[in-house]
Amino acid sequence: MNASKFNPLEWISEAGRKAHILVVMKTMECAENPAQRRLMQLSAGVTMLTLCVGTAHADGIADMVGKAADQGDSIKTYAGRLFAAGGFLLAAHGGYNWWRKGKEGEQSHVKAGQIAWPILGGAALGATGFMLVKAGETIGISGASQGALPN
Repeated sequence: MNASKFNPLEWISEAGRKAHILVVMKTMECAENPAQRRLMQLSAGVTMLTLCVGTAHADGIADMVGKAADQGDSIKTYAGRLFAAGGFLLAAHGGYNWWRKGKEGEQSHVKAGQIAWPILGGAALGATGFMLVKAGETIGISGASQGALPN
């Protein structure tokens, strides 16, 4: 396959469509048979319970709120890392378009917007990720001293 004809977005989109069709077909197949429908509902229930197992083992409302806060902090950190990685990849795509435009010369089909917008979007996404990860550390707040009064 020629590298210039391979479009990962089309490939991902096609894989998503095929997966969706497969899931819909299996759901329709299971809905016709009562035993399979009950098994499908049972597996969905078990899946939801395993996703909520941290909350289910809480020692009360205060512990449940504490677990939710810990999960929120983890989500913030991981989302920041994903945003930073996405920004880097987006800026790299803009840089690749810039390199292609320089290589093709006057006959280039790469427009200026195909260079500038991915680089600017990647910078904004990377900055958002950086702020999500480093916001508390930059001003000197650590998890141990958060909420404590200064001496």
